[in-house]
Amino acid sequence: MGRAMSVSWWWAGRGSLGVLAVGMAIGAAAAMPKGPASGSKPEAPPDRPGPLVLEERPDRFVPKQPRTEAEQDRVEALALFSTARIREQAHDYPAALRLYQRALRCDPEAAPIARAIVPLAAQLGRHMEAIRYALKVAALDDPDPLLLKRLGLYLTETGQWDEALVLYEKAVAARQHAKIAAEDVVLWMEMGRLYDLSGKYEKAAERFARVTEVLDHPDRFGLGEAIKKLILSDAALSYALMGESFLLAGRHAKAAEAFERADRAAPNKGVLGYNLARIDARTGKPDKAQEKLQAYFDARGSTEGLGPYRLLAELLQAANQRDQLLPRLEKLHAADPKNVPLGYFLAEKYLEGKRYEKAEAISRSLVSKAPNAIGFRNLVAVYGKGKRYDELVSVLGEALRHNVSPESLAEKDHPLANDADLVRGLIEAARRRAKDRPKQLPYEARLAVALLAMDARQLDAAEELFELAAADAKPEQAARALLAWGLGLLSQGEYARAARAFQRGVDRKLLAGEPTFLFYLAGALEMSGRTEEALAAARKALEIATAGERPRPAPPAKPEKPPAKLPEKPPSKLPPGKPSEKPSPTKQEIERREAPRILARIAWILYHAKRYDEAEKAYADLICSYEADYGSLEVREVLHEARLVLSNIAVTRGNVPRAVQRLEEVLDEFPDDPSALNDLGYLWAEQGKHLQRAYRMTKKAVEEEPDNAAYRDSLGWALFQLGRTREALVELEKAAAKEADPTVLEHLGDAYRAAAEPAKAKDAWRRAAEAYRKAGEAEKAKKTQEKIGTLR
Repeated sequence: MGRAMSVSWWWAGRGSLGVLAVGMAIGAAAAMPKGPASGSKPEAPPDRPGPLVLEERPDRFVPKQPRTEAEQDRVEALALFSTARIREQAHDYPAALRLYQRALRCDPEAAPIARAIVPLAAQLGRHMEAIRYALKVAALDDPDPLLLKRLGLYLTETGQWDEALVLYEKAVAARQHAKIAAEDVVLWMEMGRLYDLSGKYEKAAERFARVTEVLDHPDRFGLGEAIKKLILSDAALSYALMGESFLLAGRHAKAAEAFERADRAAPNKGVLGYNLARIDARTGKPDKAQEKLQAYFDARGSTEGLGPYRLLAELLQAANQRDQLLPRLEKLHAADPKNVPLGYFLAEKYLEGKRYEKAEAISRSLVSKAPNAIGFRNLVAVYGKGKRYDELVSVLGEALRHNVSPESLAEKDHPLANDADLVRGLIEAARRRAKDRPKQLPYEARLAVALLAMDARQLDAAEELFELAAADAKPEQAARALLAWGLGLLSQGEYARAARAFQRGVDRKLLAGEPTFLFYLAGALEMSGRTEEALAAARKALEIATAGERPRPAPPAKPEKPPAKLPEKPPSKLPPGKPSEKPSPTKQEIERREAPRILARIAWILYHAKRYDEAEKAYADLICSYEADYGSLEVREVLHEARLVLSNIAVTRGNVPRAVQRLEEVLDEFPDDPSALNDLGYLWAEQGKHLQRAYRMTKKAVEEEPDNAAYRDSLGWALFQLGRTREALVELEKAAAKEADPTVLEHLGDAYRAAAEPAKAKDAWRRAAEAYRKAGEAEKAKKTQEKIGTLR
């Protein structure tokens, strides 16, 4: 009997029959005739029954064996599930959804609960929520295939291919015994495409094989010729895609067949020759492969990029004719000098052979006609090896003008910023040109060298060059330079310098009408310890973003009275010191997307400044204002972070119930969020309650982030509280090896003591006490030191 069945059985056996028995007893008592007491006068007409009077108070039922934690969890799940049904029938759908979600956390294997969540979340327009729970349903049960396909399409459109494929596979499985319909074949085709994009070629080939079987014999499956038009709107492209997957999956006969069908749909003997040559190369026929590849060269093709020339190199090497490669390429280039991929490949080979003049000549010619990262990379290599820094400055600027960044132009595993001599030479060359020939040092060249200097942590030189880039540039160019400079400084922890860069953007009124510079300025100022200035900047940003119409949220609920005792360890995920920084969206999106981010920035500043009362109110106001907005993924992420911070505030102030409430809210919407799973699991483990749930949660968090020491500590502590000391030691030792956190070390000592290893316990506690003292937590250091004295 499964878990879902056991819940239903408990309800029928204990709930329904118990209620029925009480009802029958009350009915029987009410039906009994009640005469007046001796010598008294009736107080009510005989046709109106009097009140029910029980002669004896019933004893409280005490079970012979107390429920186990697992049984109690199932009882709680059932109670929540039943209440959710009532709320759903009363059309209070948000409350019903929340109750279903919490019921599933109590009994995560109860498929009926999971099935109730997905359509309700979809009905409420909470598509990502529906998808998160649909993935859970897919692991437990067979949900509605139509709903799965709909949610899978949403995931496909948002680029979440792996998650979409999980839902599609479940939808296919749900129809495995049904008659094949046209929509099934369309789904197989889409799955093949996604598997190909994900690099899972064997799975792609499996799906495409089913598709070709139907296309070859539509009548056998009860489908007419119309299915071909539905699937093959672009037959050449579709068959070429299938051929590619078949080839990479090792299904060579199917690959050849698909490539030939693509050629029949759109004849191109050169491309067909190249594809068939690839098959011959993979099946050990290098001579035949060379013959077929020649058809591509004879056709002077360029559509397949560098692939044909790399194949030629592989074939010649396999035939011990590597020395023939360069002459063959030169001959091909002489016959087809406008072939861009051929030219780039030849330049690469010249570079490998240290024939720098030839590599430079071809690359320079090509980038002037068809700018490409390969060509710029070749030129960077030529000029760098020759220490031709003045020309290198120019090519870096030219590359940046074509959106090719300096860091992408280095050789593999050899970043340009790591070459100190090259960076120094570039900085000096840029300075000389700025002084002697400023008009010949364009904006892109200044910015490119500035970016490289910043990556090399040559901050004074970088600042000089960023200032040069922004000085005489157009407003949008100056804004780009100052944003790049400020954000780079933030990432390196240079907060005061970053604040100056963003302030320059504000002073010059760059990106007028947008809050971008003020938003980032606020973060940099707070990290520099200038809280009031940070708040002023953030509030000004909010004023710009909302055009003076700041949302008026409802006041948050009155905080609960905190319990007297703080937990030993706060939840591990604190708000980052510097939030993820990225350029602002378009002006049209500001009202919907920027306002929540800026409100969150204001709240974060208050939190970071330890003004917890104000921060709690600001975060609660933010949630009240935007809780109903499920149309923006960014808004949902802002609220997600807000709740995590509120849970941290609650723990800091000793209000564990409020912290638990906020973490439950996070997990309602994000059921697999590792941070919330860890934090709630730890809080429960610390209190010695819901230990099985705490174990499941912290285990899931570790599975998501196995290198996170705090998560491993939480898992170890949950295992320790369950009495599984040896398993706990494994996790706690891993956590301590990654991070010498005092709480982790104290937990490790506790586990060693329980495992009867006193020497190790004393050592761990000594290290913990010392770490507590360094962190300024004298009381915890004292208590940990006292533990050492308890051991002989």
